[in-house]
Amino acid sequence: MPKTHLPVCSYLAVPVVSRTGEVLGGMFFGHPQADVFDDRAVRIVAAIAVQAGIAIDKARLYQAAQDELARRRRIEEALRQSEQGLEGKVRERTAELAAFQHLVQGVRDYALFMLDPNGIVTNWNPGAERIKGYRAREIVGQHFSRFYTPDDRAAGVPVRALATAAEKGSFEAEGIRVRQDGSEFWASVVINPIRSEDGTLLGFAKITRDVTERREAQQALQRAHEQLAQAQKMEGIGQLTGGVAHDFNNLLTVIIGNLESMQRTLQAPAADTERLLRAADNAMRGAQRGASLTQRLLAFSRRQPLDPKPVDVGRLVVGMSDLLRRSLGEQIAIETVLAGGLWRVLADPNQLEISILNLAVNARDAMAEGGKLTIETANAYLDEAYAAQQTEVVPGSYVVISVTDTGVGMTKEVQAHAFEPFYTTKDVGHGTGLGLSQVYGFVKQSGGHVKIYSEVGLGTTVKLYLPRLMSDEPAVSLPEQSMVAPRSTSGHTILVVEDDEDVRAHSTGILRELGYTVLEASIGSSALHLLERHPEIKLLFTDIGLPGGMNGRQLADAARKLRPELKVLFTTGYARNAIVHDGRLDPGLTLINKPFTYATLSTKLADLLDERTGPWRVLLVEDEVLVRMAAIDQLEDLGYRVEEAGSATEALNKVKLLGAEIALAIVDVGLPDIKGDILIAELRARHPELPIVVATGYDDPEMRRRFEGDRRVAFMRKPYTQADLKRILPAMHRS
Repeated sequence: MPKTHLPVCSYLAVPVVSRTGEVLGGMFFGHPQADVFDDRAVRIVAAIAVQAGIAIDKARLYQAAQDELARRRRIEEALRQSEQGLEGKVRERTAELAAFQHLVQGVRDYALFMLDPNGIVTNWNPGAERIKGYRAREIVGQHFSRFYTPDDRAAGVPVRALATAAEKGSFEAEGIRVRQDGSEFWASVVINPIRSEDGTLLGFAKITRDVTERREAQQALQRAHEQLAQAQKMEGIGQLTGGVAHDFNNLLTVIIGNLESMQRTLQAPAADTERLLRAADNAMRGAQRGASLTQRLLAFSRRQPLDPKPVDVGRLVVGMSDLLRRSLGEQIAIETVLAGGLWRVLADPNQLEISILNLAVNARDAMAEGGKLTIETANAYLDEAYAAQQTEVVPGSYVVISVTDTGVGMTKEVQAHAFEPFYTTKDVGHGTGLGLSQVYGFVKQSGGHVKIYSEVGLGTTVKLYLPRLMSDEPAVSLPEQSMVAPRSTSGHTILVVEDDEDVRAHSTGILRELGYTVLEASIGSSALHLLERHPEIKLLFTDIGLPGGMNGRQLADAARKLRPELKVLFTTGYARNAIVHDGRLDPGLTLINKPFTYATLSTKLADLLDERTGPWRVLLVEDEVLVRMAAIDQLEDLGYRVEEAGSATEALNKVKLLGAEIALAIVDVGLPDIKGDILIAELRARHPELPIVVATGYDDPEMRRRFEGDRRVAFMRKPYTQADLKRILPAMHRS
């Protein structure tokens, strides 16, 4: 070894060999210590060498394909240019009738001949004889339609060709033509009319060229393109399925391992409770990671059901400050630059928060030594010129959220693959490669646009463009989510419809544990029979994807024809078009995504069945301040929690914000902005199950007739007392 070379006491060399046996190179490893490389090291390095050989073979194959495609394109372009040049020259020469005969006789690669105005062949050149097989004496005086197939003649193609040439000055086409011996070839045809100086039609000059070889070359090139596209598609599918398998195998290892640990612990004479809890927690974390993984995959595929609401992006970003600081750590300085007069957007606020958090975490990972994260908001207009250069971008007004870091940046190659699922530049085990794909899927599903700007060594900016919300609908904020699992206090009967036996057993087990009476079915037809026989069923809990020709949405529609008051809760692991359209849940429907937890399901059911553990929340809509204050005192004395509104607009805003938390509404008829009956109709349209008490100082027969058939609307005469409230409100609860 040279003096400057590092000391080597252990040496390992492995050849890199192609699939044909050609030695492409070698992999060489040295170590200053002796006996470092064992059989395991040899196997690992040999495996790496095999993969390297495969990669080099694929690169060579790809380059060869590219070279062949380039060669064929050059040939095609040369043929096209040659054809255009020759045809142009022929058209110029045919205008000179005196020289036409000499030209016709001299060209052998083209069939050049004359037709009279009726299509009869009047002369014939050697090229025509070579291409079509007829001698001049055999074809002159015959109609040129004999060169066409019987089907084309029956369809009138020859006649239309002459008519087009006479009318438009030229006719060009390609198609099948027939030789004298009956064989067919692919021809390029040009027909030009020949006219006298006064414009009289003297006949036609017809040029035919055999382009069979050119067409076969084009078809071969097209097949090569398709094969390359298919190969790239299969490579992408392989990467996706490999990533899914890798991550889910890791998660299943965690879950199965901890479940086995629980089984062993339970079989022991004295169960170790602490060990059981630890194993259960680990298994739950693995399952939750799997649920998060599937949600990100659904986001990328734009199949996740979104719940879009008017969102004030500036307020949302401010509300995430504490979460971002906790997630990113002290090494990352966070700066927010919020534009004044920011437009609102219509988006799912939860998914928007997740998207911003994903971008922030990616930025943190790009700043291993610390750095600065900047989140900016602004109004923007994307014009038609910009939209034309992008994919799936509509010109218009947008709110842009820019997340900028001072990290290592991305190369052009990394940027090209950044939004692909499972693509990651992080070390194995650090990140799933689904963060940016979730962002991309969510923004595209929301009708927006994503753009990455990055330079190596300088940092990265990811811009999210969300369409501006043009309506005046007020923005909502995210309420705090309670994780307490409310139990049933009434023992309502619930019908569970689920075709997967294990999922059905899990769901019914939770419901029985929560105190509900449970009936179950695996298909829609069985569920309808149970509904007919059991009038005590209060809620239908159904999967969307059911076998037997009836999906969950169709079952719910049929069930409500039998039982209009029946409440329905849908569940699914993958929403297509049954209840989700354009990525958004159909209005008036309630959905819980699989996999769901004990607490999530219990809370959903409590909201639907009005089984609240806390005080009932009543919306009081009254414009008279003194009347409102007195009513609030009376309602609070009766144990209700009161949300007050002095106008219809304020009431609608409260309902949008609180949603199903409103258990009942008391509405005054005489409101300053909107009549009470209009507000009632609007509330009923948005929340069909909401009980409403109409408070009025006079009897309005027309209003009573309007809501006569609605058992969830009651009338209460002003002035009312606490006794009136105590009598009417519980009855409305029971309705």
